[in-house]
Amino acid sequence: MWTLARKLLFHDRLRFAVAIAGVSVSVMLVLVQVGLYSGFMDTASSLIDASSADLWVGKAGNESFEFASPFDERTFYKVASVPGVEHAERVLMNFAQFKLADGGDLGVQIVGIETTPGLTPLLAPWHVIAGDVKRLGEPGAIVVDRTEYPKLKIDHVGHTTEVSGVRAEVVAMTKGIRSFTTSPIVFTDLRTARSYMPGLGQDAVTYVLVKVKPGVSPLWVKAQIDKLPHLAAYTTLEMSKRTRTYWSSRTGVGAGFFTTAVLGVIVGFVVVGQILYSGTLQYIREYGTLKAMGARNSMVVRVILAQAMISAALGFVVGGVLAVGMQAAMAKANLTVALFPSLYAVTLVVTIAMCSLAALLSIIKVLRLDPASVFKG
Repeated sequence: MWTLARKLLFHDRLRFAVAIAGVSVSVMLVLVQVGLYSGFMDTASSLIDASSADLWVGKAGNESFEFASPFDERTFYKVASVPGVEHAERVLMNFAQFKLADGGDLGVQIVGIETTPGLTPLLAPWHVIAGDVKRLGEPGAIVVDRTEYPKLKIDHVGHTTEVSGVRAEVVAMTKGIRSFTTSPIVFTDLRTARSYMPGLGQDAVTYVLVKVKPGVSPLWVKAQIDKLPHLAAYTTLEMSKRTRTYWSSRTGVGAGFFTTAVLGVIVGFVVVGQILYSGTLQYIREYGTLKAMGARNSMVVRVILAQAMISAALGFVVGGVLAVGMQAAMAKANLTVALFPSLYAVTLVVTIAMCSLAALLSIIKVLRLDPASVFKG
């Protein structure tokens, strides 16, 4: 069966190459589009996922993680005094203007965190590749990401500039920390962050990060915090999912990427279906002869399905390699394509199903074939 299927496919190498190209493009589109979507979602929740907090507390009614409304420090002390809270830290997030070397300004996302000597904040810069992040507590100290250097027109640690007219010095550099809003993330101390955003007030707080006491359920503490007026608490996982859902649904990002992925499957379905069907028509007399010689319909169907599986396997391999190449190319453009084993597994199943369905027309044609027709002039 497999030998016959292979010979029928390879007999017309050009047509076979077109079939493999169709499947490969389909596989690549699915992998790249879903990978891009996953990469964007990872970026959207990266700050949340990197924190070691058990709970995130914000103002009730906040829909967007990045554009949350601040509250004052009195609320912070209320949260910190809730039973079961072992430790609480303030975080201030908002946007400010970063002075570029050429005199222009660029909007950046300020992330102000509490820095205490000898203690690691619940939210802190990660993947530090240069400089000394321990200096972040110094007035005007900031940490930026290496991938944002071209935007910020920075080329070294130690670069000095201004943020909203206040002095800033790059004391450390990270790699791979980016914002979904495309505005570069700038880490700094809470006090410095407030000086960069004076319009928010000198005691502004956007989020309170909570570490619960050992043995205490975070969900129980969450319920106690939710009783406080105008506040909403979320576990780190809930906050991450909430942020991903917001950007996926509100911006249409999810629909856009998955629509393109579906179109890729349709392209592969049409190409493979047309190739298999034309091949069936080309060898219709041979199929008829097999049936006239006593071959069962199931045997002929298996031959056609075997052709579809060969196309699926080779197309998946080629498409997977192309997706890795696209991943590398997009990384140079500062775009993350998240390719992971489960995505490959699902794509393989989709590819097999696509090629199997594409063979349906050929199967119907052969099943309806009258063996006596091959003997007619």
